Amino acid sequence: MNKTGLAGEILSRIGGAGNVIDIEYCATRLRLTLRDDGKAELASLRGLDKVVAAVFRSGQLQIILGTGVVLDVYHEMQHQLSLGNQADQAADIRPVGLPGYMKRLANVFLPLIPVLVGSGMLMGINSLLQRLGVVSVDNQVSQLLQLFASSVFVFLPVLVGVTAAREFGGTPLLGGAAAGLLMHSSLEQLHSLAVGGISPSLQRGAGGVIAALLVVWFMSLVEGILRRKVPQALALILTPMLTLVVTGFATIFILQPLGAAISDSVISVVLFAIHQGGFFTGMMLGAVYSTIVTTGMHQGLNPLYLDMLSKTGVNMLLPIFAMADTAQAGAALAVYFKTADRQLKRVIVNALPVCLLGITEPIMFAVNLPLVRPFAAAAIGGALGGGFIAMMQVKAISLGLSALSLLAIIQEGDVLLYAAGFMIAFVSAFSAAWILGIPDGQADRERKFLSGKEDS
Repeated sequence: MNKTGLAGEILSRIGGAGNVIDIEYCATRLRLTLRDDGKAELASLRGLDKVVAAVFRSGQLQIILGTGVVLDVYHEMQHQLSLGNQADQAADIRPVGLPGYMKRLANVFLPLIPVLVGSGMLMGINSLLQRLGVVSVDNQVSQLLQLFASSVFVFLPVLVGVTAAREFGGTPLLGGAAAGLLMHSSLEQLHSLAVGGISPSLQRGAGGVIAALLVVWFMSLVEGILRRKVPQALALILTPMLTLVVTGFATIFILQPLGAAISDSVISVVLFAIHQGGFFTGMMLGAVYSTIVTTGMHQGLNPLYLDMLSKTGVNMLLPIFAMADTAQAGAALAVYFKTADRQLKRVIVNALPVCLLGITEPIMFAVNLPLVRPFAAAAIGGALGGGFIAMMQVKAISLGLSALSLLAIIQEGDVLLYAAGFMIAFVSAFSAAWILGIPDGQADRERKFLSGKEDS
């Protein structure tokens, strides 16, 4: 089935185009916000070719398609839906509770993930070539590769400003301009600035992406008010000008200092927990991460990753969470050897390689989560592997995928420790899944469920 046919088949099983409020995507999932969830035919969706699973999580219908498929189907569905006002519709959806706010954070960073991961992997490969002695630090090609890889991180607040404005209902390029103030080269030169006796502490880049999010959220509020108040004849000039003026003063005197305080506090708490809690902190994080992934809220952690990299130069959370992804692969391999179901084996064979490279959703939603016990086994493996990684304080130097892919961006000196953590997570999850086994008849029931042939 081609992408046009698959997009049409999906729409016909979710109540048609009129039932879709918003559509998003990530590496392996279509995420749809529906007007009426009851119109979604989950069993029928799961029976479609190339659909790995379909579930409701955090108020969204999530359709797992796997890598190499989801982006084409997303663009085709956008075309068929003709959601020209999708951003405005999405901005009108009020977040509900923590999952709602994490979803909005995820929406800000989902469009940036390919370039962040690509840049991170390029940085890691360049570092690996230097470690192996293939190129020297002074090599011009190596310096160019580092330049290519780091450019996105230099201007990241601007990119976040563009995507955040789209999510918050503002003008994207105006959001980029407002967030760009945080990175302006003249910011630190305003030492004598004081208004009303208040002299802000100005530091280029302070607060990182958290400050950028605050700035663009405020900017979107200001712009929305001005849209309603400014006469239409003057709106083209006055609305963006006044938005920048009001947002600029608020940024310098309130929002950037507040963003910096929040960012510094959160990072300090995380680092304290890892340094002092060690194995036990890693166990807890490794055990629960896969559950967070099932909700899609893990994408909301990206601001923390990025600010940690900006402040400390390393990411201590990503290697811990990578153990949870590794454990999913270990548990699924045990299921492969345990089950006699050929269709389930085929699903595992197709999904296991990408799982080992860090894309876990196909394995998790199609195998481990429906069978329950393998998912629990993966939590055990993630806990043990995560505990070891935290205890040894393994660090990544950038953003990347997970599992084996993360090896490229692990800090020099920690590579063998990361490999040891990988084996601990994989083997312990495999062993736990082997011991726990699969309940009698469960594999057959799940095969029918995932193929859309379940009775009822």
